[in-house]
Amino acid sequence: MNLYDDNDGKFPDDADVQVRYPLTDRQSAAGRMVWPWVDGYVVGQCGPNEWDICVDGADPIDHDEHGEPLYPLVFRDASELRLTGPHAAVARIAEELAEQEDAA
Repeated sequence: MNLYDDNDGKFPDDADVQVRYPLTDRQSAAGRMVWPWVDGYVVGQCGPNEWDICVDGADPIDHDEHGEPLYPLVFRDASELRLTGPHAAVARIAEELAEQEDAA
């Protein structure tokens, strides 16, 4: 059973991303626009322009019964996410092709 909306593909499920996330209390107090970009991945799309992200570049918040780390999950919109890895290259190519089609 999938609890998420159908993903529109802007940030595909399991895609590597960087997400704005505070690593210290001082950063948290300073506001989202100064939070660093931290590694994570897309767990699922929650709604229009909103994704559930596992921030695996942060310190674990706990451990499961097998001792495996549990990382924070956060909801973020597109302005607080950027693709990394192969998905970033695919997104850039798609954008360039769309621009070429518009120019033609």
